[in-house]
Amino acid sequence: MDYKVMEQLLEKYFDGETSLKEESRLRDYFRREDVPEALQPYQPMFQHLEVERAHKLGSDFDRKLLRQLEGVQPRARVRYLSARTWVLRIAAALVIGLGLWWAYVSQNSLQTRQQAGIDWSKYEVKTTEEAFRLTSTALLKASSELNQGASTAAHEMDKLKKVGKYFK
Repeated sequence: MDYKVMEQLLEKYFDGETSLKEESRLRDYFRREDVPEALQPYQPMFQHLEVERAHKLGSDFDRKLLRQLEGVQPRARVRYLSARTWVLRIAAALVIGLGLWWAYVSQNSLQTRQQAGIDWSKYEVKTTEEAFRLTSTALLKASSELNQGASTAAHEMDKLKKVGKYFK
């Protein structure tokens, strides 16, 4: 058979468009010894298909398989728990329950303490002058803290310069 025809048949075969007659032609072609080198990689596949076709399962295969599957009955394991195991389980459940109850109670008491603690209304600003005074005081405080940080950083840099002389 022609090399080009076989290539076209292979292409149709891998696209799933071949007829049974064309597939038979492919099997016969690849059964030969003088297959061109470009098509030799496909030869083991068609030879394998031929070998698999030769293996027959037999008419009683289904019956044998079902008999084997029905014969295997998994046995259920019955596990008896000792009294100690039951006591430990109950104790663990009680500990978890008490822990959840304690967390709930402590959370509720914390919320009631926070709600009753501080009356924030006496800290409200009532006039614009008071607001200006508080804002000015806060900005002055922030400025002095930043200036102190800058002077501390400059002082530390001077120390690093002195130490740096020894590493040059």
